[in-house]
Amino acid sequence: MAFAAVVSLKQTIERILLLPPGSKILLPNTEMKLISDELCYLQSFLEAISPPQSSSSKSVEAFERQIKDVVHKLEDLIDFHISDKFLSGSGSAADDGLTFVFSQQLLEFRQEVSSFTKILKTKEECDINRQNQQQSDSSASETTLSRIDYGGNKKKIVGLVVGMAGIGKTIVVKQVYDDPEVKVHFDRCLYVTLGPHYQLKETLLLLLDQLKADNEDLREDSSEDSLSKLVYQILLGKRYLVVLDDVWNTHIREEFKHYLPDEVNQSRIIITSRMRDFDELSMEIPLLNNVESWNLLRDLVFTTTGGSCSPQLEKIGKEIAKKCEGLPLAIIEVGKLLRKKEKTVEEWQFIADKEDPLTIKSDDNTPLSNALLLSYTMLPQYLKVCFLYMSVFPKGYEISRSKLTKLLVAEGILEPQKNKNLEETADECLNELISHSVVMKKKQRSRGKRTTKTCKLHFTFRNLCVNEAKSENFFHVINKYPDSFPEGIDSQRRLCAHNNIVLGFEQAHIWMESVSGARSLLCYGPKQQYPIRLYLPFRLLKVLDAVLMRFYEFPHQVVELFHLRYLAVTSNGEIPSSISRLSNLEILIIHQHHRVIKSSNSPVYLPVEIWKLHKLKHLVCMGFDLPDPSPANDDSLILEKLLTISGVGAHSCTKRVLTRIPNLTKLGIRIETKDDDETAAVEALSFLGGGDRFASVYEEFESFKCVVINPSLVRCQIVPNFPANISKISLSGCGFPWENMRAIAELPNLRVLKLRWCAFSGPEWEMRRENRYALFNGLEFLLMEDLDIQQWRVESYQFPNMNRLIIRHCYKLTAIPIFGLHYSLKIELISEQKLNSRWVYFGLRVKFSGDGDGDDDDGDEKP
Repeated sequence: MAFAAVVSLKQTIERILLLPPGSKILLPNTEMKLISDELCYLQSFLEAISPPQSSSSKSVEAFERQIKDVVHKLEDLIDFHISDKFLSGSGSAADDGLTFVFSQQLLEFRQEVSSFTKILKTKEECDINRQNQQQSDSSASETTLSRIDYGGNKKKIVGLVVGMAGIGKTIVVKQVYDDPEVKVHFDRCLYVTLGPHYQLKETLLLLLDQLKADNEDLREDSSEDSLSKLVYQILLGKRYLVVLDDVWNTHIREEFKHYLPDEVNQSRIIITSRMRDFDELSMEIPLLNNVESWNLLRDLVFTTTGGSCSPQLEKIGKEIAKKCEGLPLAIIEVGKLLRKKEKTVEEWQFIADKEDPLTIKSDDNTPLSNALLLSYTMLPQYLKVCFLYMSVFPKGYEISRSKLTKLLVAEGILEPQKNKNLEETADECLNELISHSVVMKKKQRSRGKRTTKTCKLHFTFRNLCVNEAKSENFFHVINKYPDSFPEGIDSQRRLCAHNNIVLGFEQAHIWMESVSGARSLLCYGPKQQYPIRLYLPFRLLKVLDAVLMRFYEFPHQVVELFHLRYLAVTSNGEIPSSISRLSNLEILIIHQHHRVIKSSNSPVYLPVEIWKLHKLKHLVCMGFDLPDPSPANDDSLILEKLLTISGVGAHSCTKRVLTRIPNLTKLGIRIETKDDDETAAVEALSFLGGGDRFASVYEEFESFKCVVINPSLVRCQIVPNFPANISKISLSGCGFPWENMRAIAELPNLRVLKLRWCAFSGPEWEMRRENRYALFNGLEFLLMEDLDIQQWRVESYQFPNMNRLIIRHCYKLTAIPIFGLHYSLKIELISEQKLNSRWVYFGLRVKFSGDGDGDDDDGDEKP
């Protein structure tokens, strides 16, 4: 899409303009700044036309395609020139013949970009009067709000019914609205549908029509101010129910709070919306379960037989219903399809064998496709980019929030919003997509109401998303051979493999050379047991995510990819020192194949050249340690931008190493020992816990995780001395004694504590206060899993703010100390936990579940 192309080129130019004067890759700054200004104007235009008006959508789409093509060619020109400079090692940017040719081509492309802005500015001048009129009309509602100060009771009278398109919000509310008891209870019942193109005046007239206001008061020239006052006067003193159906703008809710009187007489406003509002009292319509889905489908298809069908069709029908993923409108569309088919096993099995029971396209003109398409078209451009990007993941893929945000940043298709960096912007985009009900939240993080850990697309939205992405030429999926290698997509920016084996075919290598300008290669097929030869003819690659592919050794082609920002691979070989050539790398993820077992406990270090990756922000390196750089006084060997490290060994935690990462906020340590070595884990943990390693280096340290693989049962007595500002700790296999928990309990800012698999060992956990300070004073979330604890005693001054407790597989634990814990605590008992009657008492809320509820640690990869 044109918006993504413009933002990507803007990001590229901004990086170039930030290069230091001594850089060997210099480009004409004046031209670059002029192009950047033109791109800003184009971006504003593209943001303004979303969503497009139907009357002009075809011409707008054609104009967008022209912009995208030119911008792509210009970005290719710049990136290839930079890559040539990098590979040649040239230090001159002026006396090179190639540079002269480049400058001439750059000028030609800038003139093309300028021609677009001239067209738009001419059109803008022609439309200025109409725009002024629109601005005048929109200000009328603001004037109305400022003049009508109704005040009233602060009690909430607005209820929201929210959910994704097609889930049945309107049906649910109409059932309530039409209930005879409701009609009796309220003096006036009003129902209006607003829609995405809501007009206040039209809505007020509809309300007054239902209120049977005098025709003299309903003149066409009546102002919004006078109409809103009339609605208010008629409803004054009456108990009313007002239903505002299909609301798209959160400001409308606030408007109608002022337009409708509140006399604390049980009047109610009910709003249905696809937009989730976290500050309002809301009810979310859930998806149907498998039984409900089949019942609805059966009743739709077998209307003439009273819902009865043969056992053979019932079995297949349940499979089809399950694939609808609980969305009523999707089930209705499938029901229509099945009614037209012969009721035979063969016909039904054909539908059941499809990946999706329906194909959703923008031109289908069905109730389902229209509802879904409206949700998409109403998104602003920057959210459309994020939404389309999510379709690169296979069906059913549970998308990590952390992974998605890092990929979006590395792709360069987002710009930072006000007062936010790029990762925070990407994170907020995901929140907005969930708020718009186009993305489903799957797991929630340990803290925060709006903090999503994983998410996914409903099959209907994914279907639409994939088709829209194809029409926009946003990415190309490599799946089946030879269908995955069409002609005519040489300008494709992103390649996504859902079948990694295909990448090893010779035909694939030939085809890849025709797509040499690709910026991303994402390998999300099933994890491969055997190595695959990966061919990388993509000199401009920014993102390579191949962690699900296995390499015998680190792919050396990678170090030639100057533009690479995101690299994720699985390799059992050494990491070459030439990795330092990837000077733009921001995310580095290196896994070792899980079948490889270390023959000794000696640390395996990354090359010392890793300290030259000065743009590195996130490092995941399973089974490796960071080397101690020398000499100690070399100020160039400092990773100031590195924020998170995961998977390193304890030997990475020396003070000499940690002081060279001054802004580190999250650290994940992995200690791996052999089964027959009982002392290795203790030695490693003692090394980690010695002295004030963390507290003396990091004042703003936020999160620490330590996992011991193959732990011995020997206790380690030393608990690390954490800095006071740490907010999250996750431990597994450490074997600390419970009596040493005080080192953690007194941390004033600790909010999340996760204890897994013998993190602490012993039959009894009890702590007594030794001073006037409460223990675990700020803790909000506690996970206890696979612990051998039998007795847990808590005093009233402990855990005063904890609101969520998860207990999983602690089979020896006999009781929860309900007298010490807060009465409003939410307790979740996971799996086959044996219950004692004393556990459920005094209003403690207990949830039984078969698995966790998003309580695992954040991050793309677990150490």
